[in-house]
Order: sequence, then structure tokens, then C-alpha cells
Amino acid sequence: MRLNLKKAVAAVTAALTICAMSVTAFAQGSVASTGVVEVQGAQDANGNSVSASISSVPAEYAEAVNAIKTTEGLQTVLGDAYVEGMEVVDAMDVSVPEGTPMPVTITFDVPGVGPDTKVAVLHFNGSEWEVVEATVGDGTITATFTSLSPVAFVVDKNTATGAVTSNGSSVSPKTGENTGMLTASAAAAVLVLGAGCVFFVKRKNA
Repeated sequence: MRLNLKKAVAAVTAALTICAMSVTAFAQGSVASTGVVEVQGAQDANGNSVSASISSVPAEYAEAVNAIKTTEGLQTVLGDAYVEGMEVVDAMDVSVPEGTPMPVTITFDVPGVGPDTKVAVLHFNGSEWEVVEATVGDGTITATFTSLSPVAFVVDKNTATGAVTSNGSSVSPKTGENTGMLTASAAAAVLVLGAGCVFFVKRKNA
């Protein structure tokens, strides 16, 4: 009977270890664009048209993106430029062909913004977010970059000309949701296997 108890305890430990590993894996998921922002066109330092593409933000930058999706994190980055109503509507990895003369100026299609809309374009330089100078047109945001990597778009919903549909970029898998689900799974595993341990103990003492 003692052997069975040891097996049950080992099973509980194994289940918790697997769940912990799963939570870590999900938390490190890449960040997919919400699809709100699209590239309209781009020009290199010489004024020549170049192709700019967007893709999911690599997993290594997921934590940085999640940070600015919170009010506190966004306020920290924007400082005095922050106004109530601002939120990250999209985040993505932006790239141009290798060898493109920098800086590169890119115009993005962003539905719901206009000349009077308060916006901010953020670029992650590898260690922190920096604010990139940007101009706003009817449904567009244009910004000039000296380097490219993760880029986030912040829009003040109170001065937007229309709905900018987004609750912030989605983590793929969504960190918050999956972490909660996995935590619940871990708890369930502990309860079930723990009950098994109690059962074995009672049988032993019977």
C-alpha cells in the first residue's frame, strides 16, 4: 500500500510539473497583429518606393507588447503625451528588404483616425519602447523609422473619427486566457490526484 501512495504522490508532482511547463510555453507565445493596421506604402531614404511587410511579433518581445497594453505601462512610455482614452490598437513586426537605405518612411492604413486624432507610434529598440514621430491623415498614419522591429500603434478612442476595432493585439496563444485555463487544470489535477492519495491513506489505515 505504501508503494501505491508513493506512486500517487509522484503522479501529482508530475502533473504539476507538466502544467507549469505548459504555462511557460503559452506565456512565451508570439504576438499576432489584430489586422487593424495595414501597410499602404513605403519610401527609403532616397525617396524610392520599397515594399514593407508585417508579421507577428516574435515571442521574445511578447512581454514588452503586453506591458504597453496596460494603462500603467502605456503611461510610462508616453509620459505627458498620454491622454485618457489611448490604447494599443495593433502591434506587429515591420520589415523592409535587406539593404534598404534608412531611414524608411512608411504609411499605414488605420481606419477610424483623422487629422485631429491623437495617436502615437511606438518602436521597440530591443530594450525599450521609443516614440516615433508620426503624422495623421484621413485613415492613415505615417512614420519614419531609422530601424525596424516591433511597432505598436496607439490611438485615442475619444478623438478617433470612427471605431478602431481592437482590444489590443492578441497573443498567440493568448497569454492571459490560456494561463488561467492551465492554472485551473493544474488545480483540478491536484484535487483529483490528491483525493487519490487520501483514498490510499484511508485504505492503509483501515
